[in-house]
Amino acid sequence: MPGETDEQESQSSRYRQIAEQIKQAIRSGSLLPDSRLPSVRTLATQYSVSLTTALKTLRTLEDERFAVAKPKSGFFVAPRLAHKEATPTPLAQPRLVAPLDEQTEMHLAILGSECRVRLDLANGDSSLYPVKKIGLLMRQMGYSKPALLGNTVKGTGYLPLKHEIARRAVEYGCNISADDILITNGCIEAVSLSLRATLRPGDVVAVESPCYFVLLQMLHNLNLRVIEVDAGPEGYVDVEKLTALFRRRAVQAFLTISNVNNPLGKSIPNEQKAYIARQADENDVVIVEDDIFGDTAFGERRPFPMRAFSPNAILCSGFSKTIAPGIRIGWVHSVNYMRKIASLKYTSTMGTSTLSQAAIAELLRSGGYDAHLRKLRRELAGQIQQMRQSLLREFPAGTRVSDPEGGYVLWVEMPHRALNVRALFLKARNAGIGIAPGHIFATDDRYDHCFRLNAGFGWNEEVEQAIRQLAQWCRESLLEAKEE
Repeated sequence: MPGETDEQESQSSRYRQIAEQIKQAIRSGSLLPDSRLPSVRTLATQYSVSLTTALKTLRTLEDERFAVAKPKSGFFVAPRLAHKEATPTPLAQPRLVAPLDEQTEMHLAILGSECRVRLDLANGDSSLYPVKKIGLLMRQMGYSKPALLGNTVKGTGYLPLKHEIARRAVEYGCNISADDILITNGCIEAVSLSLRATLRPGDVVAVESPCYFVLLQMLHNLNLRVIEVDAGPEGYVDVEKLTALFRRRAVQAFLTISNVNNPLGKSIPNEQKAYIARQADENDVVIVEDDIFGDTAFGERRPFPMRAFSPNAILCSGFSKTIAPGIRIGWVHSVNYMRKIASLKYTSTMGTSTLSQAAIAELLRSGGYDAHLRKLRRELAGQIQQMRQSLLREFPAGTRVSDPEGGYVLWVEMPHRALNVRALFLKARNAGIGIAPGHIFATDDRYDHCFRLNAGFGWNEEVEQAIRQLAQWCRESLLEAKEE
């Protein structure tokens, strides 16, 4: 009968389809040599075929040497592929992937390989941080409050931590509510969520130049356009050029590290912050502020963020630069966009480790954090000055070195005719010396003779020798340029 014929043909083609799927699994390594294949009954149930079709599938695999039958045990993947098919199934073809921009490629290169001398990052040696204290707090709280580990992720973060953040914010001119704070996985997530909540693809964002390269990568990945505003001679953004963009409605947002800028290490003075904030409010420009380095400012007085001068500014910060790089606890405060920011958080990374939040909350509550900050700032100031003096001593005349007001890094501008920093980066990398090349801090080649160094890993003979080597390559390139 016609119906029976159709069913037979269907069963016939079905065994081939099933056999092909199993062969693909074997080829890809999903099914390893000598591993057990499904039984006849299991195969029939899984694929809704008759026992006859299932058996025929396994026999076909055996005939084509993809499987071996073991008496009273069943069928197993052959020890090795012994038969080369006459007409192999075409493999999946690779798809074109959009190339990464140069900044991202360089960032991955910096993060992806170890160096003998780490002068490329913007953090410090573990001895700078209260890692033993925070580890002890986490163990104690994990034992005494196991619910911190077992609870599901709810709300916008651990409430005692948010209260501590709000309490400390008063000290730097910000009257903020714990209800308007969201805990994030580091400050970078806080910035990313803020940009996504306030802007649309194609919008234009003003940034300081040189600009921390991760922020440039982030803007690129969010399909946002960038206008880079050069720093003035004081080391912070040219305020007149910036606010002129606001008045022309040329930008929709200003993304800033206004305190202890990365990489220049300068803070915008309060009167200038107030002026920028007022101009932003008058021209409907959103300020997104990365204040991660604010607590590392040298001296006793912590600089005010932009939020102190406008309730509309979105304030992002965290503890990776002060408690430990691996702690990954950040936060964001916003009056106008908190619900949107929270919704984006819930549909991306969902939550943040509650135990880590609780440990930091206790460190802040007890006063341990402020005591640690005083020590951290003294240590960083000393390490920065040692490295700065060495750079000025070893590099040729005409070299400029930043004089930071906090943080971990120094910005070095070599004489104009010195070697391109791309060449310096490769020379240094091959010698086991890590530096952050200047060209990744902009979208063009304006910093091709600049680089950033990290002083956070202390001052020792190895660091001193690395600086001498960098200086030697710089001097040699100037001699070669003179001879040409």
